[in-house]
Formats: sequence, C-alpha cells, structure tokens
Amino acid sequence: MNYKEYVLLFKKQLYALPYQKQFELALTVCKKLYFDYEKFVQVHQWGDIDLLMDAIKLCDQGKAGLVDRLEIERMLPRVDAITPDMDDFGDEISSYGLNASAAVYETLQFIIDKDKVHIYNIGNYLTDTIDFRIQEERSLSEDEIAKHPMMLEAWNFILTLSR
Repeated sequence: MNYKEYVLLFKKQLYALPYQKQFELALTVCKKLYFDYEKFVQVHQWGDIDLLMDAIKLCDQGKAGLVDRLEIERMLPRVDAITPDMDDFGDEISSYGLNASAAVYETLQFIIDKDKVHIYNIGNYLTDTIDFRIQEERSLSEDEIAKHPMMLEAWNFILTLSR
C-alpha cells in the first residue's frame, strides 16, 4: 500500500464510522501520543503535562456524554497555550509535542462540533509522528517510508481503529 491508497482507505472507512467509533479513534490516538508530549516537556522544560492529561480526561468523559460544552470551550485555549510553536522549538521532539497536543485540541473540538475532519487530522498527527521518527536517522523517499515497518504498523493501527 502506498500513501495515496492509505489516505483513500482511511477516509472511506472514517466517513462511514458512527460518531462513537470516531470518538474512540481520536481518544486512542490522544492517549498514544501523550507520551511524546511528556518527552517534549522533559527535553524543553516547557509545556504542561498535567493540563494535557486533564484535557484527555475531559475528552474521556465524552464517551459517556458527560462533558459540559462550556468546560470544553474553556479547555481549548488552555491546550492551545501549551502547544509548542515550531518557530520557537524547531526539533523533532517538538514536532511530536505539537502533534500530541494538537490531537487533544482537535478531539475537544470534535466533541463540540462532531466534524469528521478533526478525526482525519488526528490520524494524520499519529502518522506524521511516525514519519518523523522514521526519518530521524536519515531522509527517506516517500516509497521507502511507505514500506517501513513502523509506518505500516501505524497505518494498520489507524485503519483498524477506523473499521
């Protein structure tokens, strides 16, 4: 499978999913990427792991429909404030931190507006993180990245969650 085929399949599956399954995909990715944000904070001594975890917990409450919309709206700017700006932090670990916090931000937005584009973006945050990891040692072609075991695993993970 190449990147274009993966994207087409992911979009097809994602848009056919009911809200609850989309939400579960988003939450699963947020929890998976959280540890990358933790590493970012350790390296740069910037950010707030507790606040990001509180935001994930707030999202988690959404599974049962227990989240107060106003509480989510208050959380959005707080998560935005702890999201690394690549102009300030230009290394790979910062990209990981950005992807992790952006996934949480988009999950909060999804709870409010139920726009599936947030879920698509969240899937991309995971695969972008894997792409960065794969290329830490050396730059690879798109074809080499698509065949890399870590990318194949990430695509499989997302495609499994979007069924």
